[in-house]
Amino acid sequence: MSYAPEIQIKQYVAVVRGRWCRFMVFRTGDDRFYLFSALDRHGCQTGLQFPVRRSELRPDLRRALAHGVGNAGL
Repeated sequence: MSYAPEIQIKQYVAVVRGRWCRFMVFRTGDDRFYLFSALDRHGCQTGLQFPVRRSELRPDLRRALAHGVGNAGL
């Protein structure tokens, strides 16, 4: 079975904080996307994952992720 490149994980980048939860962020097989994976309140992955276009991220978050930095204190 072949998966779409935007959901194929290549490398872990960082953890970022959203409005309601934190996300692990990964580079994908498509350089135009990051894969966001939701974390529960204990820091465990929930299984909720979705691709996000890099161009749709806030500029400060896009720059931070490009340098491997997140905005969520663990």
